[in-house]
Amino acid sequence: MFDLTPQDDFHHAVGSEESWRESHSFDFYDPSTRLSGFGLMGVSPNQRAGECVFALWRDDVLLVKSSKWDYHIPREIGEERQHFGPLAIRVLAPFKTLEISYDDGYCRLELGYDSIQPPYSWLQSYRGATQPGSHHYQQQGRFRGVARVGKESFPVQGRGARDHGWGPDARANVLRWISATAQFSENLAFQTLHVTLLDGKDLLFGYVFRGAQNDVVQRSRLSASYSLRHGAPSGCNLDFTTKGGERLTAAARVLNAFNFSFQQRSLPGFVFSCAAEFQMDGQTGFGRVNAFWRGTKERPEEWLIEPPSVLPGKLAKLREDFDDTVF
Repeated sequence: MFDLTPQDDFHHAVGSEESWRESHSFDFYDPSTRLSGFGLMGVSPNQRAGECVFALWRDDVLLVKSSKWDYHIPREIGEERQHFGPLAIRVLAPFKTLEISYDDGYCRLELGYDSIQPPYSWLQSYRGATQPGSHHYQQQGRFRGVARVGKESFPVQGRGARDHGWGPDARANVLRWISATAQFSENLAFQTLHVTLLDGKDLLFGYVFRGAQNDVVQRSRLSASYSLRHGAPSGCNLDFTTKGGERLTAAARVLNAFNFSFQQRSLPGFVFSCAAEFQMDGQTGFGRVNAFWRGTKERPEEWLIEPPSVLPGKLAKLREDFDDTVF
């Protein structure tokens, strides 16, 4: 059984697979300044390739956008895979505190991140994987710092999440996904992530955090709406249940959207990362709705995933499919 260790918050030894990839991402929203930001950096050392993406909004106005998908990196790149190009992510205390910076000459961002929960690993949803081919975890927290755009300066006191994944990149085997991540307070946060593979199999990931441990999502239904035929999500309604028996319903309203469709070879389709406001039980939270679909007919609209009721052999095959998937 694989368990996260503090060393997993740093870079990893490169696997032998040509598609082996390590990635980091983060997002935040500040209700006071209405600033939201999204950053992604990934490296594929065996292909000597890397990408770095960043966007900053105020409300739905895009202040800064930077995306480069064809960095040429050395095969032996080490800890530099967490700080190349204009973006840098530094671990100060594993799974607790990070420093994040971005500087392109026009925009300069300096952030501190403090986690509010233990990291949620996808393997918590599929415990049968004894030798996983890839790993991925998410963790929510608080962001603090300052963003300077041109001659303007904005303080940041926001909430959001960070992700870290490594292993063989099998995104080319994915048909679609939609993820909703929200934080309401330091004692309430959640994620639900629906995935469909090219062979039609559905996978469900996610958790509810209520100030102690991550309670894994085992059933989830969503209905999503979209701004245009090929446009970004405009909102979604969620109804999901955890293994601990808790049932939650929430509604998300998209605040802005970063469209990077058809820009990555391993993601041949429509890709959106959207800041969102969430309502649940009279509470307001903020987070993100992310979506991918290959073509219009695969776009997620009504989608229910329930616990698999399958024979052990079929469940083992489902776990094998999971082992080969990393985002």
